[in-house]
Amino acid sequence: MFWAGALLIAAFVAIAVIGPMVFSSSANGIDPLNARKSPSLSNSFGTDGFGRDILARVITATRLTLLLTFGASIISFAAGTFIGVVVRLLGPRLQGAILQVNAVAVAFPALILALVVAAILGPGSTSAMVAVGIAGIPMYIRLTSTLAAQVVNEDFVRIAELQRVPRVVVAIRHVLPNVAIPLSVAAANSTAFTLVELSSLSFLGLGVQAPEYDYGRLLNEGLAEMSSQPWGVFGPSIGMVALGLGILLFGDGLAAMVDPKMSAPQGAITRFIEKVKSGTRTSTRSTAEPEPAVAVENLSIGTISEAGDRHTLVNGVSLHIAPQEILGIVGESGSGKSLTAMSIAGLAPNGLWRTASGMRIRETDMLNRPAPSVLARTVSLIYQDPMSTFSPSLRLESQLGDVFREHMGWDRDRIHRELLEALTSLSTPNPERVLSQFPHQLSGGLLQRCLIAQALLLDPELLIADEPTTALDVSVQADVLRKIYRFRAESGASILLISHDLGVVEELCDRVLVMYRGEFVEELTPAQIRTRNVKHPYTQRLLDATLYLEAAREGGDR
Repeated sequence: MFWAGALLIAAFVAIAVIGPMVFSSSANGIDPLNARKSPSLSNSFGTDGFGRDILARVITATRLTLLLTFGASIISFAAGTFIGVVVRLLGPRLQGAILQVNAVAVAFPALILALVVAAILGPGSTSAMVAVGIAGIPMYIRLTSTLAAQVVNEDFVRIAELQRVPRVVVAIRHVLPNVAIPLSVAAANSTAFTLVELSSLSFLGLGVQAPEYDYGRLLNEGLAEMSSQPWGVFGPSIGMVALGLGILLFGDGLAAMVDPKMSAPQGAITRFIEKVKSGTRTSTRSTAEPEPAVAVENLSIGTISEAGDRHTLVNGVSLHIAPQEILGIVGESGSGKSLTAMSIAGLAPNGLWRTASGMRIRETDMLNRPAPSVLARTVSLIYQDPMSTFSPSLRLESQLGDVFREHMGWDRDRIHRELLEALTSLSTPNPERVLSQFPHQLSGGLLQRCLIAQALLLDPELLIADEPTTALDVSVQADVLRKIYRFRAESGASILLISHDLGVVEELCDRVLVMYRGEFVEELTPAQIRTRNVKHPYTQRLLDATLYLEAAREGGDR
């Protein structure tokens, strides 16, 4: 499709460049003696009422048709895409107002809007191009804003905002590349429709004016002599159909070729449920209760409906983590584990409310949004879903190194060296190749190791590990968990571990909090998990479910 469309467009471009120079005299010269001649070998589509060669006029009209079509498309695409991306980075009120106005504009057919604008600007080729370009802007705004809405909430965009990247740079570097593929298809379809709209304006007398002519004006002239010269409309009609087909084929083919996900197979992602033993462990908690490194008091999180009603997702939870302590949080999906952890890190999703009596990591008050440079050294995260954490348009080394370059002052050589060492220690095969690739070219396990390497290199005061071994195969899980365990001993950091695997938290954590429906219902020690010495019915059900899975793997009857 791409090459077929490219050849058609190239042929029309060549005709537009060479045609007027070769056929201008026969296209514009008046010869009454040869008026209204039938098609022949010398005149493929005959002549019009003034004796002008219709085929020569079609060839000559190709230049102006292409210039107006692509000019109007560029106006629509550039203005609509820019507004559509920027509007998603604005405040909710201004964003809503712009989108509401645009929704009204989209409700009107583009050709009607073009007719209104053309009538205001007056007839002419430039006026027609501007009118059709303006009429196409609302469609691009709606499409781009819809696509951008999905991207601006991704982790890599929020990371860029935390690094104080200007919003214009965020839009150009992070948002636009990730909506470019559907926009390219839309641009091709829109360009073909733009060709029809411009020709329609010329056909109605609001577009190109004499002595200039494009396909639409030639159709108007041919229609006037349709009864005696029906072949007069064949030339411009064939030209419009062939050019429109070439644009559509080119756009669809280009979309497939530029999609990086089609250029290389994605790595396999292995998911599993496996109990990992990390060896003999000695608790770091002393008899005297140390001053907590992390303190969260009465944290509540929820949503607000359009009517102003509040719905609570996490209800008044409190937790404390001592220096060098590993605190685990377990519970079913949707219980609020990840939401609590993200709120502690100051990364709760947009649109939620959050209240707390206090929230502190060492000396950093997390209720008052700390500066990105402080945040980078205070807390690191290992996200649950590595596939959505990285921007698909940037290579791994560029993304992993941003925080070190921006907040740690490391140069490129040191970033490369440190990342290689960290990935090697995590049993990463060929780390040099991993750093040079795009996220879609790697499996979830390799991306997870990249996240872990970055988080540990930052040497934070609090490490939040949200299902850190989900995408890793069982042969690597134990090594990664041991490295996290050694990291807390070597760095003195506190660790908040979120997991569904009670076997992991039993072996790795000093304390475990059980979360159910947005509340902590029980605090356990590893010994209580091993002996099943629990009180809350929900905790008992969690243990029963774990024992059932273990028995099933061992071939038991339970």
